[in-house]
Amino acid sequence: MVESMDTKRLIAESLKELSKDKNFDKISVGEIAAKSNVNRQTFYYHFQDKYDLLKWIYKEDYFRPNIEGITMENWDECLVKILTSVQKDRAFAINTIRHTEEDIREWFLADTEDMFGAAIQFLKAQPALDNREVRRMDEVEQQFIARFFAYGVCGMVIEWIEKGMQDSPEVVAGRMRKLLDICKQLAYKQMLEEQGE
Repeated sequence: MVESMDTKRLIAESLKELSKDKNFDKISVGEIAAKSNVNRQTFYYHFQDKYDLLKWIYKEDYFRPNIEGITMENWDECLVKILTSVQKDRAFAINTIRHTEEDIREWFLADTEDMFGAAIQFLKAQPALDNREVRRMDEVEQQFIARFFAYGVCGMVIEWIEKGMQDSPEVVAGRMRKLLDICKQLAYKQMLEEQGE
């Protein structure tokens, strides 16, 4: 298992290195294998294709290690960690986003939608929310809201990468946090108005 992870890591680092000088869509599996000093069969033992490898890199290097212990209170700190990790591999991230945007958008959306879905489930479980709108949401509404916010977050992160990561991760996460705070304030105001009726 350790040997398998070491080989995956070697292959991943080789793709990152190749992506510094060559567009992702022009890089072949053969080149990645040669750079890794493994044969194509070894590459295919670990990954279906270069897109599977790319997905693995984004999950294992940027997403998974930075969302451990994520909560409603610290999600923006986790986002800063994710963006900081991506920023360290700036050339790789910009190259792969520019040449595989639709693939990466779908991966990001699925993972981010799952996170927002979990957050909604957490909110629904809070005793203080008895008789509130969030408790009355059905599964279709929950999925819609989770996907809506996932599109916003993913779209902004992808745009941030495409434009060369000009704003700091803290600024990007801070803006998203501010938007969420405004949404919460509006929801609270709506709740008070409903109670006053």
